[in-house]
Amino acid sequence: MKHGKRLAVFLTAVMLSMGLTGCGENQIPDLTDEQIQAVGEYVAITLMKYDLNHQSRLMELKTKDIPEIVPPIPETEEPSGMGPVDDTPVVNSPGAGMAGSTTGSMRDAMGLAEGIDVAFLEHTVCDSYPNDSDSMSVGFSLDASKGKKLLVLHFSLTNTTEQEQEVDLFSSNVVYSITVNEEYTRRALTSLMPDDMGTYQGTLAAGDSSRVVLIIEIEDEMAESITSVSLRVKNEDKIYGTQLIQ
Repeated sequence: MKHGKRLAVFLTAVMLSMGLTGCGENQIPDLTDEQIQAVGEYVAITLMKYDLNHQSRLMELKTKDIPEIVPPIPETEEPSGMGPVDDTPVVNSPGAGMAGSTTGSMRDAMGLAEGIDVAFLEHTVCDSYPNDSDSMSVGFSLDASKGKKLLVLHFSLTNTTEQEQEVDLFSSNVVYSITVNEEYTRRALTSLMPDDMGTYQGTLAAGDSSRVVLIIEIEDEMAESITSVSLRVKNEDKIYGTQLIQ
């Protein structure tokens, strides 16, 4: 800064001396107005060049006073849709819409031994199962919720071999899904009733049969308008679908 001031004083003195008239061999010649203006501009530029404080303020303005503009990052919109739920209707073709291989029979999907056949018999609609007059009534029962009915699907398990067979569906991982009127789907209820197909354990003598059931709740108004019922059986990678009522 001191160097700049000394230079400014020197240049100013030179400019002033140029404007003075005198005599002698070292006389400085007269300057025109244009020349005097040019010298003044040079002095101003030189002072700005050596003015460190002035330069510092310019740099501060560039780096601090100008806000950094960062473009907003667009939010990634999650794809619309809903995850699968138990009540999602299923297509009534074997294994449709699910990973896994479709087995050739319901017995295979249930993991039943060779010689044990399963067959659909009938369906009933009631408020409570079993009722007091039912032969399977042994203290366990299911009651429909308010405004609903129980849809009971009856099946038979038959031992077609000539020797006794053990049947254990309680230890299996079978999931039974029932669809009514092609759009109302529920998983079968699980109970401790001895004829619940999902938890059935028993011994079948040669040629003997046992009745078992699958139960779901349906809306009260559906009870008189059941036009179709389908069943999907899933056991690990084995899937089987069948139409029970159509």
